[in-house]
Amino acid sequence: MPTPVHSIDWAAAIATDPMIAVPDGLPGRWWVAHTKPRNEKALARDLEMLGLHYYLPLRSKMTRSRRTGRRSQSIIPVFPGYLFFNSEDDRRAAAATTNRIAGTLVVADQTALVRELRQVQKLLSSGAEFNWGPSLSVGDWVRVVSGPLLGLEGIVQRRLTRMRLVLNVNMLSQSVSIEVPQDCIEKITPPDFAAI
Repeated sequence: MPTPVHSIDWAAAIATDPMIAVPDGLPGRWWVAHTKPRNEKALARDLEMLGLHYYLPLRSKMTRSRRTGRRSQSIIPVFPGYLFFNSEDDRRAAAATTNRIAGTLVVADQTALVRELRQVQKLLSSGAEFNWGPSLSVGDWVRVVSGPLLGLEGIVQRRLTRMRLVLNVNMLSQSVSIEVPQDCIEKITPPDFAAI
């Protein structure tokens, strides 16, 4: 008879109080698990069955099927490929036996991580709309990954609610710029000609 799969209420996890999601007084230290692709929730289930406390920031996402046009709601990780867990050194080895972890990152400043995770959970539990994505700064090279400007590459000039993307024509020492939503761009390595 197969072992029953432990069920976790992912929607309730979004609304969890930050002090419960990332509590004080845990016996171990916090670690960051870099998971194998699409293994965040499975690792969370495994860690719960091992008795290890974890924090997996989740968000709700509405999608529409291209084929049928039906809308569906999914609960997905805010930081794909990462899960935070707390354990003592000897119990950390148990987490590795799940075969869902690609690597573990050491957290040097435990207090700062706990503060940051609580802030993230406070935002998530508030139900407020938010943007997420890689950290982008003025001067970063980015590529548009969706919408009518798909494939354009340029430099972030200004960050507000939307990114000001500058497209240079170096030969003419001229440029054009456009505002693009942050969720439509990804950070890229600067092209070779940018070093000139």
